Amino acid sequence: MDVVLNPIGSDGLAWSLKDRLGRPLGKVESSGPSGGYEIIPEEGSPLQGVVRLHASLDAIMAAIERQMGGPCQINSGDWT
Repeated sequence: MDVVLNPIGSDGLAWSLKDRLGRPLGKVESSGPSGGYEIIPEEGSPLQGVVRLHASLDAIMAAIERQMGGPCQINSGDWT
């Protein structure tokens, strides 16, 4: 299943996770100044069970791709 990360806000610290049909899967948040990112799956999402903490956004996307069996991409056109 393809997953799209949609930026939340303009600070680049959080992204919503949706499949290509727009169904919510969860979100990704920056862990703060120390670096790192966390996947926060929606209740009942196929992302439940994925390793949640990662050092980089690339590592987050790779973990999502492994869990979901499809590509994970950032929708950079949604900055508001």
